[in-house]
Amino acid sequence: MPQANDLLNHIDTAHLVKMDEVLDQLDTLGFAHIKPDFYYSTDDSESFSNIETLQDTYSSLSRDSDPGNRHRAYASFQWSPLNNELIKKDSTDYFQAKEYNYIDGGKIRTFDPICPRYLKNSLLKSVVEKDIDLAKETGIIDFSSSVEIGLHQIRYVANGTEPAFSSPLWLHRDDEPLVFVHLFSLSENAIGGDNLIAKDVKTITHLIRLQKPLETLVLTKKPYHAVTPLGSSHGAAFRDILLVTFMNKKSSL
Repeated sequence: MPQANDLLNHIDTAHLVKMDEVLDQLDTLGFAHIKPDFYYSTDDSESFSNIETLQDTYSSLSRDSDPGNRHRAYASFQWSPLNNELIKKDSTDYFQAKEYNYIDGGKIRTFDPICPRYLKNSLLKSVVEKDIDLAKETGIIDFSSSVEIGLHQIRYVANGTEPAFSSPLWLHRDDEPLVFVHLFSLSENAIGGDNLIAKDVKTITHLIRLQKPLETLVLTKKPYHAVTPLGSSHGAAFRDILLVTFMNKKSSL
């Protein structure tokens, strides 16, 4: 009969195998599609309870003042290599360069802060920790220097013939060299909201539909990507995601 330590070693090894698969996808394709069980045990009742708690917070998000029928909140952290820890920033200002976002880039946008109930959730903390572990292994982010980590909590709301959509609207690359797209909810009446991957602005190679809680897409700057507008077959439809972004802090010099 296996001992407790043997079981723990088996679990750790299985997790490492999954991480290796993700790293292989990122190295070969420039993106990775991760199943929910990378982030939590799908037969764990506590995890399901935590997911429901996180899902509930999306209904209270404030509407984004920019077009797109999005509701959102934001939090940013600085990774301290000296103390090997995350330090939460007070500011909720967010900036994208015009070259990466031709619609809303080139200006500072200020969002509501993500609520403490969301940030303090044990599953959410575990998800971010696993994202950090993966980010370290990719070699894309230099964790020996300061790293900026952004959390974008977003709900897309489509109603009738009025869609919800991202900014920018079409194929692009992000400012941040590493982005995790975590799905939390997708209503049954939702149409669209699919992720597109392209090798250039004329050639779409993959269409990926995230459907289950914590099904995840990881993006680097290698491919172009976009998300199709969200529509509704009837009534109001929604798509809830969390973006976790990584980039080395830009020098002010």
